Amino acid sequence: MPQAELSATLGFKDRQTLSAIEAGQRRVSPEELVAIAKATGKELEFFTDPFRLVGEGAFSYRAAGAGTKALNTFEERVGGWLALWRELGEARGETPSLLRPRLAINERSTFEEAQTAGEAVGQELKVGDVPAEKLVKAIEERFQLLVLKVDMPTGVSGAAVQLSTGDAILINRMEPPGRQAFDLAHELFHVLTWDALPPERVDRLKPTGYKQKRTEQLADNFAAALLMPKTELQPKWDKLNHSTELKAALLALAQHFRVSPQAVGWRLVALGWVKKADLHKTLAGNIAESMKAADEPLFSRRFIERTAWGIERGEISVRRLLGLLELDLETFRNCCQSHGVKVDIGL
Repeated sequence: MPQAELSATLGFKDRQTLSAIEAGQRRVSPEELVAIAKATGKELEFFTDPFRLVGEGAFSYRAAGAGTKALNTFEERVGGWLALWRELGEARGETPSLLRPRLAINERSTFEEAQTAGEAVGQELKVGDVPAEKLVKAIEERFQLLVLKVDMPTGVSGAAVQLSTGDAILINRMEPPGRQAFDLAHELFHVLTWDALPPERVDRLKPTGYKQKRTEQLADNFAAALLMPKTELQPKWDKLNHSTELKAALLALAQHFRVSPQAVGWRLVALGWVKKADLHKTLAGNIAESMKAADEPLFSRRFIERTAWGIERGEISVRRLLGLLELDLETFRNCCQSHGVKVDIGL
């Protein structure tokens, strides 16, 4: 709606008044807010609820087949969680850093450069010889990202979110641990390259467009190198390669690095240690996941600890919090206990 039209609808003498409101230079009176809500067809909470993202955030989902409606509904829920995290952080005086880590990777970068970047990030994060075990904590502390493990729509395994007040990664907590680790590393790539390689809203597992396919291949090469650094992978592969068939070797390496056998296989192909045809033949045998589907506590310890602080300090009511998280009281208490967070609450 043009400024002149909305200004006339609201009874302003000129559009400069509306421009000043939009720029944050003039407050809105209660009567004006009611008129704005009526003119735009929005409820008052659209403008006043601090635990809500409105016109903010860019989302990218790693999905196999989730529909737009399911993603829209889920995105609205996620917006509440991220707004809650932000508001309670501000109440605690925890100002997010204005500096964002970024990778020197763009659409002209090679897969080898993406692999080198993955290994370099692993060294920067000091995640050790099995990066999957320490990756969540490392990127939370070093990159100041919010990582949440949540229930996601069918077909969605992960998501990256870009916000001016701090980026976030969401992982489907019901996926096998190996897939969770790879999705986390994959989404980390998107966070670190968002400006140079803006991801699609829906990051299909098998993209068709050249640019999207190229971005996802770079992300996969980065993730595999981060989770399976060559210096750690090579001695183990050399030992297994001389004494074990490929299928058994993939399973053994997957169990060690806490990733899927498929991820190991494609990492070996990228390094030139296994022929693509041999891997296809082995994968055709439907290698089982090395680890069963997980059932981890909801959200994260950092997130739950901050919400418990908000309740105890009166920054948010228990009822409001449970509504945002879509949990009942008992489930929230169990979630706190699972994360080792002590909180004394009741209704």
